[in-house]
Amino acid sequence: MPAIRFNYLNLLLVLLMTLILCGAQTTFWFQIFGSLPAPLLWLNLVLYLILYRKPLEGIATIYLVALFLRPFSAMPLGVLWLTLLIVFSVMSFVKKRVFWPGSRYFLMASFGIGICYHLAYFIISKWFESNPATVSLFHRFFEIVFTALTSIPLYIVFAWMDRMTNKETLPESGGLEA
Repeated sequence: MPAIRFNYLNLLLVLLMTLILCGAQTTFWFQIFGSLPAPLLWLNLVLYLILYRKPLEGIATIYLVALFLRPFSAMPLGVLWLTLLIVFSVMSFVKKRVFWPGSRYFLMASFGIGICYHLAYFIISKWFESNPATVSLFHRFFEIVFTALTSIPLYIVFAWMDRMTNKETLPESGGLEA
């Protein structure tokens, strides 16, 4: 029974972290850095769920995280879910081919998921939205770079959350190194 409570506590912490990261990204960042594009802090949480959760648990949690992301975005929920499904599929494929535990891999994967997310969103937006997303290369480039730069501190926080809630790591992940 305590293991189930720890799983619920971990899920609650993930959802709370989603709200904190979205709040920091949408308000706090602009108070400090002005008009610089904000990193997609929540995307690092999605990456962590892809890398360190079982596939079914990961996709279910990511879809739940998307429900918490929705109020912070102008993106329709269906487009967000489809984009995250594509990102999940691509990053899971990469994880099966190349993976080692630790913050350096998380940094590189964060850069990769940023590119994957923007490409997937741009394509899906062109297909399904009447007012599709613009390319904005400068803005998107800095979002990707800043997302990768914030990944190491966030990785340490996510690993700490898993340790505090006794969340088991996947056998192929080899444990968590902070």
